[in-house]
Amino acid sequence: MAVWIVSILVWLISFLLIRALSRYREFSADRGSAAITGQPAQLASALMKISGTMKRVPTDDLRKVEGMNAFFIIPAVSGSSLMKLFSTHPQIEQRIAKLEEMQQKMEF
Repeated sequence: MAVWIVSILVWLISFLLIRALSRYREFSADRGSAAITGQPAQLASALMKISGTMKRVPTDDLRKVEGMNAFFIIPAVSGSSLMKLFSTHPQIEQRIAKLEEMQQKMEF
């Protein structure tokens, strides 16, 4: 029984570490692309375009919750902080912020 618990814990820790490594690699790819092109602002602009297009595509049929609109006084908790641990890519906002920092450093 102890072997099962230890193996599950090791799997969970390795799963989260691999996800963190993947997010770090995405930041590194952004940093490398900005260094190669010398235009981090253009890369940030491209990320904004891509994310804006993707956000307009509905992920669910909104008619399902149409009858519940009156009850949405306070936005529902999305659980985004927990989902950050399981995501393989950093949030677009974080990537854009880092690219903007690079742009400012390159200007000086």
